[in-house]
Amino acid sequence: MHFRPEERIVVERALDWAWKVAHQHQTVLTNFLDPRERDIVNMVVRRQPDLNVWSDGGHADAERRRVFIAPGYVVEDPEMFGLTYLRIEANRGKKLEHPDVLGALLGLGIKREKLGDILPHDTGCDLVAASELEGLLLVQVGQIGREHVNIRTIARDELAHPSQKKRVHAVTVASLRIDAVLAEGFRISRSKVAQLIKSGKCKANHKIVDQPDFTVAQGDLLSLRGFGRLYVESIGGNTKKGRIWLDLVEFA
Repeated sequence: MHFRPEERIVVERALDWAWKVAHQHQTVLTNFLDPRERDIVNMVVRRQPDLNVWSDGGHADAERRRVFIAPGYVVEDPEMFGLTYLRIEANRGKKLEHPDVLGALLGLGIKREKLGDILPHDTGCDLVAASELEGLLLVQVGQIGREHVNIRTIARDELAHPSQKKRVHAVTVASLRIDAVLAEGFRISRSKVAQLIKSGKCKANHKIVDQPDFTVAQGDLLSLRGFGRLYVESIGGNTKKGRIWLDLVEFA
């Protein structure tokens, strides 16, 4: 298995989790992981025989999910993921934007890995979080940006469904460089993509990438400011001309 240098921490954690479950018969519940981190955990854990690995983020299209790793005899239970569901509503009935909500929560000293998806809707937003934060959030969240808000616990089936549209399409690229993948995914010139990347307008798995030769991997979530986001669902074989097949999910 080949991983990027910056992914070493995730790989080492996954190895440690797999060893604990396999040799000490413990169960492990992770914090919220992004798609690429979950792919790494899956690759590492599934090398060990007779281990189960599940993930849940509160809804079917959840981007950020907690992962539960257990011995093979353990049966999946929805309660094992330790999730809480919260509705934050603006007093003036306004939609709360994702960056404003995230900034306010991080300003309380909450770590990003304890927070799942933030789902804006017409009168505020819904939030998936680690259940151990429920009490803190209910007491401490009173303002988002300039908006005074109310917060309450809701049931899982009350969560607002993400309104974003997505389209799955197959493309071929000359290489797995991020500028090549984004150019094909968004159907814009590679030179323009490279310029945007160098100016800090590109992210891979929520981290800024400013090098056009960054290598893309399966499970990466890519974003380019002003164009949207792409999820690298799979990397296939080569065409007769040596190009590489990719399945990309494009989020509007």
